[in-house]
Amino acid sequence: MKRARAVELVEGMLRRLEGHQEWPLQLVQQMWLFGSFARGAAEPHDVDVAVRFERDERMTQAVVQAVFSGGNPYAPLRRALAGSSRGLQFQFEDSAREQLEAEGTFMLPLWQRGDTLDQAFGVLHAIAEDPEAGRAERHDMIDAFDGLDRYIPRQVRAELIGWQQQGAITISRITLPDAPDDTDLLMTPDMRWSFRRWGDDSPLRRAALAGLARMKELDVELDDVELAGQRLPTPRRCAGHRSEPRWWINWKWQGYQSIPYCLASGDGWLEVVQPTRTRPLNALVIQSGPKAAALHS
Repeated sequence: MKRARAVELVEGMLRRLEGHQEWPLQLVQQMWLFGSFARGAAEPHDVDVAVRFERDERMTQAVVQAVFSGGNPYAPLRRALAGSSRGLQFQFEDSAREQLEAEGTFMLPLWQRGDTLDQAFGVLHAIAEDPEAGRAERHDMIDAFDGLDRYIPRQVRAELIGWQQQGAITISRITLPDAPDDTDLLMTPDMRWSFRRWGDDSPLRRAALAGLARMKELDVELDDVELAGQRLPTPRRCAGHRSEPRWWINWKWQGYQSIPYCLASGDGWLEVVQPTRTRPLNALVIQSGPKAAALHS
């Protein structure tokens, strides 16, 4: 986007924040700008904003609810700050901001509780445009992560790349189509019961069904699938059949550190990156590398 448009977006965010004491804006304590916009880029891809906020009981409840529904616990805060505007990218986790600072990322203090709107505007407008300022170097990147890296913590990226370089795994990227409306994946009562952990409109339910539909395309027996940490209640398993999983379907990088060990004897790990209700479901397919068994024998 043009820099003038980016400045307008930040000004609008600051105006929403100034003087408003309703929830959740009242929780915001401090804000920083970082990324190419903060460095003066003439055409930043977006505006990166780090936010420090207090966690009250209502926000804690929102986080708990999001864990079970697969939603974004920070969605109310993002809507309050950005309105309907696109182009603002928020970092709400203190640990992520601290990691960026530890890596040497330039963090420009924009606003803190008690500052006036004029003070914040002064900081914003004092950023000098720099024709040489481009996008920041992205560390621990491969082609499969391109465009998804904001949803893959840097530590995870580094470990995945390391395992790939060792020959323990291979990494590819796909877009998962939605499971057909007439899917027979939930035909049994036990399977339907296992999906009760997600609401009908949950992005996690959508990701789970799309992942299982992918397994069927690959002729993978659902007996051999572990879905989000649980084995599937297929008729054979309910009848007493037991086997070790061959495929794992996951999201939010839960248990990712076990990937090399799983794939030493298994077939694949399907990681749905940032499950969503309506947008394309991007996924990484992680499979055994040429040295998988040798490295863990």
